[in-house]
Amino acid sequence: MEIQVREVLGSSPEDDPVWTLIDELGQSDWVRFTAGFHLSSHLLAAYSPSTLPMGFCRYVVQPVGPDTGCPPVTVQGQAVREAKILAFGVHERWRRRGVGTALQRAVIAAAGAKGCHQVRSHSSGENAENHQLKLRLGFAVHPIVRDDDDRGCYFVLPLLTRRPAPTRTAPPPTPTGRQTDRPAAGDFGDG
Repeated sequence: MEIQVREVLGSSPEDDPVWTLIDELGQSDWVRFTAGFHLSSHLLAAYSPSTLPMGFCRYVVQPVGPDTGCPPVTVQGQAVREAKILAFGVHERWRRRGVGTALQRAVIAAAGAKGCHQVRSHSSGENAENHQLKLRLGFAVHPIVRDDDDRGCYFVLPLLTRRPAPTRTAPPPTPTGRQTDRPAAGDFGDG
C-alpha cells in the first residue's frame, strides 16, 4: 500500500477532508492549540492513492522547557529546540498498516531538518497502540501521572546531529622523543 505523507498548508475544514478525520478522532482542540512559545506549527496528513486521509499528526517546534513551566534549556547561550507532537490519529480502517509509522517517521525527519534536538510527545494510558509504536521507533519512555491516568507516558527520541569525525593528530612527542599514544616495550614490566 502506498502512503503519501504531506504537510497540510493553509487549509481550513472546508478545504481538506483531513479536518473531518481530526474531528472524528476527537483531536480538534489539540490540532488548534497554540502557545506563545511555539516557534512554528505543522500538520501532516497521510493519504491513500485515492487521496483519502488515513491519518494525521500535528507537531510544533518549541524551546525545551517552557511548556512545563521551566526556563528554556540552553547550550552555549542557544535555546535547545524540540518537535513536540500535540495530536496524532489514524482512521480505524487504516490502523496496523504502517500509516502511524509513516507519520511518525515524517515528523522525525522534519524535526531533524529543522535543527531540533529531540521529538517528544505525551500519550495517555488508554493509547497502548501508540505506546507500542513509539517504543518500536526507538523512543525512550517516562511514565507520568495526569489526573486519574497513572499509565500515561512521555516519549522522547533524541535526534543525533551528524558531525564530521574529529581529525586525529599524533600526540606531541615526550621528552624522550616517543609519542604517547601507546606504551613502549618495558613500560609495563614486560621487557
